[in-house]
Amino acid sequence: MKLKDKVAIVTGATSGIGEASAKLFASEGAKVVVVGRNEERGNNVVNNIKDDGEEAFFVKVDMNNRDDMDELFEKTIDKYDKIDILFNNAGMAISGPLEDFKYKDFDNVIHTNLTAPFQMSKKAMPYLLKTKGTILNTASISGVVTHSNGYGYNPSKTALISLTKVLANDHAAQGVRVNAVAPGMTKTPILESVND
Repeated sequence: MKLKDKVAIVTGATSGIGEASAKLFASEGAKVVVVGRNEERGNNVVNNIKDDGEEAFFVKVDMNNRDDMDELFEKTIDKYDKIDILFNNAGMAISGPLEDFKYKDFDNVIHTNLTAPFQMSKKAMPYLLKTKGTILNTASISGVVTHSNGYGYNPSKTALISLTKVLANDHAAQGVRVNAVAPGMTKTPILESVND
C-alpha cells in the first residue's frame, strides 16, 4: 500500500477525476478527506470508500469561500492531526466565443482553477512542511495547447502549471514535492459545460 497511513485532502472529489482519485488513494491506504460542494454525492463517495473497508470523511467546501477552506483544515487536523497530501483537483470550464464570454465567467474560472489552488496550497503548506508532504494540481493539456474558445480555462490551466513550478522550486529543499498532472479530454461531468 503506497499511501498507508497518509492523510490526503482531495478537492472536487464528488465526481470525475477527483472521485476516482479519492477511491484510488483510499485503496492504497490513505485516509481521504473528500471535498466538494455537493453533500449527497460527497457522502456517496465516502460510503463507497468505507464499503471497501477504507477510511474517509466528507467536508463541504465552496472553493470561492476561504472560511470553508479554513474549516476544512480545522476538521482535518482535529480528526487526523496531520496532512500528507493536498490534491487540488476542483475545477470548472466555461467555453464560448469572445463576444459572448462574460467577465464574471472569466473571473469564476480563474478563481476556481488558479486562485483556489493557490489559497489551498498556502493554507496547507505549514502542515505539509511537517510531514514532508505533497501537493498535486490538476492542470490540463489545455494549459499547454491552445484550444478555440478557451477563454478563462486555457489561461487558468497555463497559470496553474506555472504556479506548480514556483511552489516546487520554493519548497523542494524543505521536502515538499509539488507536481501537476495535465490530462487530455476526459469523460467527466465537467464536459457538459463545454460546447461541441
